[in-house]
Amino acid sequence: MIAAIGNSEYLGRRVAPLLREINRSDDPLILGTDHPREARSAEGPERIRIADRATVLANRNIETVYVSSATGRHFDDCRAVLAAGKHVLVEKPVCLTAAETRGLDQLARAVDRTVFECLSYPHHPSWTEFVARVRDEEWTDQVAVSAVFRIPQRDPADFRRHPRHGGAAADLGTYCVDALVRLGAVAEDLDIGKVSSADPDLDADSDSDGGAARTSRRIDGRIFTYTGSWAIGEGYTNSVVVEDPHRRTELLRAFSPPLDAPGRVAERRPGQAEPRIVETCEPANATRACLSAGMTHLRDPTTAGLVDFPAILRRVAALETII
Repeated sequence: MIAAIGNSEYLGRRVAPLLREINRSDDPLILGTDHPREARSAEGPERIRIADRATVLANRNIETVYVSSATGRHFDDCRAVLAAGKHVLVEKPVCLTAAETRGLDQLARAVDRTVFECLSYPHHPSWTEFVARVRDEEWTDQVAVSAVFRIPQRDPADFRRHPRHGGAAADLGTYCVDALVRLGAVAEDLDIGKVSSADPDLDADSDSDGGAARTSRRIDGRIFTYTGSWAIGEGYTNSVVVEDPHRRTELLRAFSPPLDAPGRVAERRPGQAEPRIVETCEPANATRACLSAGMTHLRDPTTAGLVDFPAILRRVAALETII
């Protein structure tokens, strides 16, 4: 059986019904939280049974725990779940420092359990189609790759704005850096800062919480320049773009594809006033696909530790420099 601890907005909006689906039971999902009055779920109260965290961790019938606490608590919560002998599904980022990441992997291996980070976007078929199209293109010798994720201002009390929980770098920067690395950037080479003088949209004097990452490398004789940009308080932008002087290929709504909506890849060539949709992927629920992948790893008796540990460690280490 799977239960949850913490109480993120994402859990209530997207994940809780899917965890009940994984359980294949009409019983309520057990949610362990220290703040029961704040518990919320799209499922309604009849579908959620509130308990404290200690009760969830002590329940021998619970084999897996979904960690949905504020980011700065992920490490302690994941460690507690592993110490209780249970597998972990955890919202991204799994934790905030390289030391914590190594520690969780070592602990999970020591108790023969698995930790899976729930970063949903690459599990959507639109991401697969976009990457395949990018790799099949005959790009020129100068290629720009950009990943941008910006959201409007959040309430100052939102955990994403608190330094303890990593701010925009942990929340939005995780997406951008992850996408750049999946498209060929080397995480260790990224120059990451809270603002970038090359990006006029990030104003150091504004109330926004933003950052940027940049690197370049030669691949098969071509120079690829990678740029990531993220901010809380800068309007809404959400896309990944690969372009050269002859074409611009973009994955729309790359990091939060609408629920059960088709993904769309757009392309613009010189002389075109507007981009045209060149690929429409099948509708999909990225969260369901991500959880399904996670459960496959957790059910594999040969898997232990943090899944994709080397890649996650490099990404966390890169972002740690500004968290």
